[in-house]
Amino acid sequence: MILNKPSLIKILLVILGLLAVQQQAMADKMLWQSGKNLYIKLVDQEGDATKPNNQPVTLDAEKVVNALKSLQIRGGGEAKMVFSAGQAQLLGQYLAKGLQQARPNQDIVFALARRHLGFFNEATSYYLAGRAFYVDGKLNIIIGTYNRPADKFKERASQSLGAGEVKYFLDNGSRGSNSGFKKSVIISNGVSTHPDRTNWIELNVNEASNAYLAEQRQQSAEEAPGGAKGVSGGDNAALQRQLEEMAQERREMRVELARMRKELKDSSGGPRTVEERLKTLESLKKKGLVTEQEYKQKRQEILKDL
Repeated sequence: MILNKPSLIKILLVILGLLAVQQQAMADKMLWQSGKNLYIKLVDQEGDATKPNNQPVTLDAEKVVNALKSLQIRGGGEAKMVFSAGQAQLLGQYLAKGLQQARPNQDIVFALARRHLGFFNEATSYYLAGRAFYVDGKLNIIIGTYNRPADKFKERASQSLGAGEVKYFLDNGSRGSNSGFKKSVIISNGVSTHPDRTNWIELNVNEASNAYLAEQRQQSAEEAPGGAKGVSGGDNAALQRQLEEMAQERREMRVELARMRKELKDSSGGPRTVEERLKTLESLKKKGLVTEQEYKQKRQEILKDL
């Protein structure tokens, strides 16, 4: 059969489209994923990038985690962490891993969630998304979506219809434009913001990590019996806020642990493979959500299904 010219053009366009999709899939490398909305992955630089990144680069994972924990914003007259402890731990580990293999023309984009317990212990997810890259000796973090609550109405409707998890479209941030993140980042040792940008944070990882550790040591010394300060007045209020934040972090971790443990069970669409269950278990261990003993015991249980 002889094809006419329009038919050949259509076939060529289809082939080119398939090649473009395949190239994009090869360019994106998933570092971590949980469900439809949560991920950390390597992608090609956005079109707004004006110069290549200084990558690959080797960074100490624990220092990256500490640097992320040091990030604070002004909110309601109080300082609040940009990332929860769990988010900082997860993102820091995978940023160090991803930047070590990233090319100069790649960024790392991420979407994370934190869980808050409200009335009647009802948990609500709040989403945070952004991008990261290393350039000019600093780890750059651009925040896109920040503290976006899940749509409970859509989620209940989706569950009732058996459609599964709701897919959210989250903003990973851009070099070329600001986002809805209008919070005031607290400038401190190792922490600065890009000129005229509220959502673009620049981190000197070593300095920010050292400053965070020094602050933790000072707080521990002040809280210890016979410390340099008492715990009355302003100090008592600061300590109370810290205790409340720690309690909230523990609640978030318990909710996340329950969710991830649930992933170890059979899904509604059928039993999960042994490999999938082992990957989920490994993720739980890396996050510190299961003990070494629990990890070994559950691993043995999963391997019995082989």
